[in-house]
Amino acid sequence: MTSLICPHCKGYSTFSVVWADTTTYAKSGGESLYDSASRCNNPECKRVIGSWVKPDKEQIVDYWPRKVGGKEFLDVPEHIASTADEAHLCMSVGAHRGAIALARAVVEATAKHHGIEKGMLDKKIVEMAKQGVISDAMKDAADEIRFAGNEVAHADLAEEPITAADAEDVLELMDAVLTRVYQEPAQVARVRARRQERKGEQS
Repeated sequence: MTSLICPHCKGYSTFSVVWADTTTYAKSGGESLYDSASRCNNPECKRVIGSWVKPDKEQIVDYWPRKVGGKEFLDVPEHIASTADEAHLCMSVGAHRGAIALARAVVEATAKHHGIEKGMLDKKIVEMAKQGVISDAMKDAADEIRFAGNEVAHADLAEEPITAADAEDVLELMDAVLTRVYQEPAQVARVRARRQERKGEQS
């Protein structure tokens, strides 16, 4: 067994090889390595990583993913925040198409949370802008997220590769939409409440 920082639970844990392809080798610096899968032995994790092990299958030489990370969205409704968090998790492991598809789902869920449920997503975005849920600038951001999501769903992926930069840009726009719609108003409300509380205490 090998001890590593688990990219999933972030704990220092031992890993056990649970599968290895002993029919093929990956050469690294002249050394033969098995493609394999290894499980975190933390009982609260037990998640699996891709790994490369020496032929004795006891020592992990390298592994993937190196880092798994989502993002916390305070003041955002749980079902929307968890989807946005999952989009960032996808991004952290290189699942760029999944990240973009989830970002699109976040925009649609935001519209529905504000009672805008009729029509395709483009119509929902227009209605969010009309109702003042999002500004004109945020409407443009939401549309770009929609366009990217449509590309993932309908494009010829062989001819339309999705890069890490594409996904990162889309997630930045998604984060901006959630900040403007949920997080900034909540922060303003907290600051106002504290100010009013101080004013009441002084009077």
